[in-house]
Amino acid sequence: MRFCNKKCIMETLFPVYPTDIKMINSNIGVSTIKGTVVYFNGGGPIYQHGEGDYQSFRFITSQMIDLKTVHTVEIIECFAVSKESVVRWSKIYRTKGAKGFFGTKKFEKRGNVLTEEVLIEVQGYLNAGLSLKAIGDTLSIKTDTLQKAIQQGRLTRAEKQTIVSSQGKTQSERSREDIVAPIGVGCTNELGRIVSAIKKK
Repeated sequence: MRFCNKKCIMETLFPVYPTDIKMINSNIGVSTIKGTVVYFNGGGPIYQHGEGDYQSFRFITSQMIDLKTVHTVEIIECFAVSKESVVRWSKIYRTKGAKGFFGTKKFEKRGNVLTEEVLIEVQGYLNAGLSLKAIGDTLSIKTDTLQKAIQQGRLTRAEKQTIVSSQGKTQSERSREDIVAPIGVGCTNELGRIVSAIKKK
């Protein structure tokens, strides 16, 4: 909060909305109705936003200034905001449009966690069948980061492989073979017979 010496207007960090209809200029008025700030032109509403929606306030007033519907000084006097703020909002509107007020902010990353060396190591764990949580806990990497890398194609999940015995037969194939064997499991399960013979010695 500060005071403007020229016209003795108290400037605040946030806009001060009028409770009754207040004219910004001869054509544009504004009023607060049940928590909603409504802007009028010729008696009809043209914009509205919630009292706490300061981004919409900045966007709407900047748009009106850009369209020359109102002047910068009129916004300053009506809502008791600083000239520097209004000029800054207007610049954002001219250069970025609505995205400058409502777009997602991008934060500078401190560093790339998944370097080429780390990607190779993670891929090795994935190939070995480890879960993303286990890999993340081992390398201190967030699971979301690993999942995003997979979605981007930087990493690939290992396909689940069917366990095959040394004889080249799957467990289900061996089970079916044992069932249909005419003289029982012992006839077809050579490895089992060998292990059993060794134990008897």
